[in-house]
Amino acid sequence: MHRNIWIAAVSLLSIGGVACSDSAEPEKPKEATYWQDVAPLLFDNCVTCHQSGGIAPFRLDSYAEARSWSVAIKQAVEGRTMPPWLVTSDGSCGEFHNPRWLENEEIATIAAWVEAGTPEGTPRDDLQVPMASEPGKGLEDGKSQIMAFATPNYVPEPDGSAYAKFDDYRCFLLDGSVDSKGGNRFITGYEVIPGNAAMVHHMLLMVVDPNGASDIPGKTNMDLMRAMDEASPDRLGWPCFSQAGDGVTIESLPATWAPGMGPVPYPDTTGLRVPAGRVLVAQMHYNLVDERVRGQPDSTRVRLRVADSVQREGFFMLPDEFLGSSDSLAPGKESVKYTWETDFDREMAALGVDHVDVYGVFPHMHELGQRYRLEFLDTADGVQCGAEVKHWDFDWQLFYFYERPYQLRQGTRVRVTCDYDTRGRTEPTLPGWGTQNEMCVGGMYVVLP
Repeated sequence: MHRNIWIAAVSLLSIGGVACSDSAEPEKPKEATYWQDVAPLLFDNCVTCHQSGGIAPFRLDSYAEARSWSVAIKQAVEGRTMPPWLVTSDGSCGEFHNPRWLENEEIATIAAWVEAGTPEGTPRDDLQVPMASEPGKGLEDGKSQIMAFATPNYVPEPDGSAYAKFDDYRCFLLDGSVDSKGGNRFITGYEVIPGNAAMVHHMLLMVVDPNGASDIPGKTNMDLMRAMDEASPDRLGWPCFSQAGDGVTIESLPATWAPGMGPVPYPDTTGLRVPAGRVLVAQMHYNLVDERVRGQPDSTRVRLRVADSVQREGFFMLPDEFLGSSDSLAPGKESVKYTWETDFDREMAALGVDHVDVYGVFPHMHELGQRYRLEFLDTADGVQCGAEVKHWDFDWQLFYFYERPYQLRQGTRVRVTCDYDTRGRTEPTLPGWGTQNEMCVGGMYVVLP
């Protein structure tokens, strides 16, 4: 979003990815069978979701099921739409931590199996079925505390404005406190579990000092939040297109969720500080373009992994110069590109540092997005690729952590290019928070030296 809206306050301290060109296709193996060649690949990369009780709509842990879906499997892996991992990860544009990216040889094995008529091979029972990805089980590390929160049971209503015609942005003060021990705590990971996935577009979690001064003279943040809440006594929470609401100052933004995300553990030794006395505010974005979900409620759960201390503190930056502009996307075009650049010299100066380490990236567009590229323009090193998405999928939005962080120095500029397909539109598409609007976010998790 807009620079002033999205950069979490730099007065406090609280990720990685890189993309690239495809390498040459290897020769396909002469023969491949399900049990000897394909099943091990599916079990390692797909069966976590594609099994009985998994979140996927069909199973791939049996020969009969895999055979019936064989053509779709081949198309999905060759098009790199599955396993869900949007950024290019072949090493040509940096290296990501734990990428879900099949090697070309593995894709060729699956293709050879399909083209050979999907032979079964010799059945085996030594392959282990990974546990299904179960909400609420992905953050435990055996040493940190898990704190659970939830938004109230709320029925959203469309805003109706040009920038959010079918959308409702609502903020809620979460019950409970992260600083339960009366001192600073550090969030080292989070998980967001939407109660009604058909309508929850995204969630932002913000740290607010209730006694801190708001942007409204003479009003504290809590004064302002209470006033906005009381302005609509028949509805829970308060409207908040701008972070925690117009005039509310936030200190940091430790969690952001979009469709497709699972648990997000921060890189080892890092975390975001929550000082004593702070409160948590959740901004929920509900999209109601589907009339079938109107009138339905949502209560979204938030789980935070917290520690008493970390070695290095970090914060999130989510700039989007498109959102703050008066530009628009022309309709009826196969490709409409939007590029913006910015630096973070002012933020680094405020922190008293000459560089920060970018540990990870979070690309974000809406439903018209098709390609994405983030670059670092460094005066010493030239242009460095930060992330590339060749096939954007709104339903699979992930944080991508680097194997090694990128050092963002004073003077380095960040350039983001978003490519949209507007052939389904007859009117210009405005930047905005609504799902039918568009965004071009250069999200980053940044850690102080």
